[in-house]
Amino acid sequence: MPKTGDEVQALAETFNEMIERLQRSFERMQQFISDASHELRTPLTVLKGEIELGLKTCPRSARCDILAACSSEISRMSRLVETLLFLSNTDAERVALDLKPIHLDRLMEDMAEETRIIAEPKRIRVELIDGAGAILHGDEMKLRRLLLNLSDNAVKYTPEGGRIILRSQSENGCAEIRVTDTGIGIEAQDLARIFDRFYRVDQSRSRAEGGYGLGLAICKWIAEAHGGSIHVESSPGKGSTFSVRLPVA
Repeated sequence: MPKTGDEVQALAETFNEMIERLQRSFERMQQFISDASHELRTPLTVLKGEIELGLKTCPRSARCDILAACSSEISRMSRLVETLLFLSNTDAERVALDLKPIHLDRLMEDMAEETRIIAEPKRIRVELIDGAGAILHGDEMKLRRLLLNLSDNAVKYTPEGGRIILRSQSENGCAEIRVTDTGIGIEAQDLARIFDRFYRVDQSRSRAEGGYGLGLAICKWIAEAHGGSIHVESSPGKGSTFSVRLPVA
């Protein structure tokens, strides 16, 4: 039997109540993440300061090794807290972009140098192919963060002696930045979720590398906040290419 008007209205009201409850739950979750991040940041900063003071004053011994290990873990936790706070602020639309003209070729040169530094211990060759010569209207610090996240991922998942290529080009009013590696690649079923928060393709390896599955989510937000996009092409055993498209000034 077809539903009466009263039944349809009752269903609509129930549906609206469910949406409101979900919205309130989401807002409470956002507030919790923001509050927890703020509360954790101060004690972590104090602990790190005390440990660094101890490292400077204590004689070289096993005690110093323990303090150094503690300092490393606190630094890792501090980065996680800062990342969670950043994402919480993006959800609440509290992150503003400091838009200025940016010379893409200079940005790419700087990022290539930074990538070479983190790639050197694994003897990974880093190549820069810069053909854009474009000027972007963007937030330089956030775009640097985006590119460094991509480069850092490329280094993590590329074996020793591999290669990373940083490439830029400009056409049709857009600049495209590509980060290509000769790493382990990504399975097809993981590609659709690779930019989701806390999603890790290989959880055991990610923990060993100190990752939390947040870096690519931040990359996606930064690209889209600039009116651009990001996507990935990858095959297992054949490496990956992350491409970022941004409008030029």
